[in-house]
Amino acid sequence: MRTTKPIDATVDELENAKETALSLLKENVSQTAMDLFYTESLEELETGIRQLNDFSSKSWLLSALLLYTLIYNKEIYSQSGLPWAEYAKQSRERLGIDQRDITEQLSAARFFIQNHKSLERKGFDPRGSNLKLARAELALELTHDKDAVMEHLVNDTTRDFKVWYQGYKQTKAVPAQSEYKRSDIGYKDNKFTIGGREAVKVSDEIPEADREKLEGFMKTIFEAMARGYKPTG
Repeated sequence: MRTTKPIDATVDELENAKETALSLLKENVSQTAMDLFYTESLEELETGIRQLNDFSSKSWLLSALLLYTLIYNKEIYSQSGLPWAEYAKQSRERLGIDQRDITEQLSAARFFIQNHKSLERKGFDPRGSNLKLARAELALELTHDKDAVMEHLVNDTTRDFKVWYQGYKQTKAVPAQSEYKRSDIGYKDNKFTIGGREAVKVSDEIPEADREKLEGFMKTIFEAMARGYKPTG
């Protein structure tokens, strides 16, 4: 089960990750929520709702790190007298979290602990990034490219991130081959280029949702070509 996957993280790495997550929780949320119930200003209500939603995302990350501590750090869950598999089954009653959510939070925690410094340098914002962070390990398994995963994690919407890494499912069993790597293929400034020239252009006349999806697929194809992946069949 994915929840038992170990990582080679030092005590310092874990502590630094916790400090980073804690630094994101400086808002006085209880006061903000209380004040909102007494305002009649649309602007204040909209701002307050955004702040509370942001806090929820940040709290999710902190909860993921605490869950990691509960399971991996001296296996504190064992104080329950239960083996991990049984403890996980009782997670809804004990923690208010479904087993699937535990899997996602642990996956997010592992990736964040190992990469939080690089993510910070790239400008990672945990707000609205829960689902992306929960899928980062899977994206890395499919793409074998940590830098690309972090770039997409920071810059993509949740939907675009999913479209990007799922594009590699077809090439998962076919490793990139260095002799086929191309430095002249890329996607920059909303253009798909080969040798500096625009190679493909998605029509502005098709529906926006279809255009965004198609551009996501095209980004995956061009990035795979640049890294040396070859189609099979």
